[in-house]
Amino acid sequence: MMARDELLEAARRAAEVLEEFSAKDRINQGYTRVDPTLLASAAEVTVMYRPLKKLLGGFLREGGEAGILVNVDRPRGLVHMTCAHELGHYFLGHDSTTDDTVEIGMSAQLIERQANQFAYSLLAPRWLVIAIMRMKGWSKNHLENPSVVYQLSLRLGTSYEAMAWSLSRMEVISQASVQRLLANKPKALKLDALHIQDTSVKLTGDVWILDKSDKDRIIEPASTDRFVLDLPNHAGTGHLWTVDELRCEGFTLEPFVHDARTVSKRSDAPIVVGGLGSGTMRYELALTNGIVGAESAALQRADIAVHETAPWVKGGDSRDTLSFSAEFDDLNPNGGLSRAERQRRLENVRGQE
Repeated sequence: MMARDELLEAARRAAEVLEEFSAKDRINQGYTRVDPTLLASAAEVTVMYRPLKKLLGGFLREGGEAGILVNVDRPRGLVHMTCAHELGHYFLGHDSTTDDTVEIGMSAQLIERQANQFAYSLLAPRWLVIAIMRMKGWSKNHLENPSVVYQLSLRLGTSYEAMAWSLSRMEVISQASVQRLLANKPKALKLDALHIQDTSVKLTGDVWILDKSDKDRIIEPASTDRFVLDLPNHAGTGHLWTVDELRCEGFTLEPFVHDARTVSKRSDAPIVVGGLGSGTMRYELALTNGIVGAESAALQRADIAVHETAPWVKGGDSRDTLSFSAEFDDLNPNGGLSRAERQRRLENVRGQE
């Protein structure tokens, strides 16, 4: 079998895995990405995170058992890709191996190219890319916009670079378009979303741009990520946006001025916001109390809602609402079993009681 056929077979195997383990059901529940750790757990493949100096990850097959090692000391998108790559080695029947990169070129060993093809096909299947694009109202032409590709990568849980190459592999954009996209660095896209002009500002997480098209979705950010909301602006008619404080304890909603650093701090009074002018106004949804991440055994979920109301109407109905959920699944920097693996083992113990 020629290399091209082997790579096509790897892509087909990824599609079979997604079908076998009902990956679409998770998307139908409101999530936007394929979680490779859940697939690994369902296949009884142990996923272990460890801080590593050089290796990105490894796959071990021994005595009928299989396990995956992933370097936790890397960006989340790369962690997801590494896990999917190692999972490819498992489902493609490969022997034990270690990997120090997932940037696989044409000169790499065929098994590495196969595992990479599997990973791309698993995390960014065509049907999921199309589903997210339809949800967001993005056309093929929008994929030439670096900001759009960055936001797409966040929803699919991949790196910005991997997302660009995924679109090229699907022949949705050209390789020349990929190079133009990659000339724009993620940090610049984050600063632009936050209206920050000072390029020396350090950002430790990603920046999500959310709008009405994200209603009722479940996003999976890190606790260090920031959230920008683009909301309809009807301040001219007296309607203002407020945080639903019963559901969103620990969050504030602030309008951007000219620079995100100049946004006023929250006072003790209830937060009431509304923009000037017409069209859409940009706000930052800020976390004030922090989210407990990997140190907690339980997944931390926040159900978020903001309402557009007329302040003078007591108990009046909202003119408009945006609600979504965020599941903060931070990776423990010290490593350990994946959350899905811990849950699987706990269920096995309960089943034996």
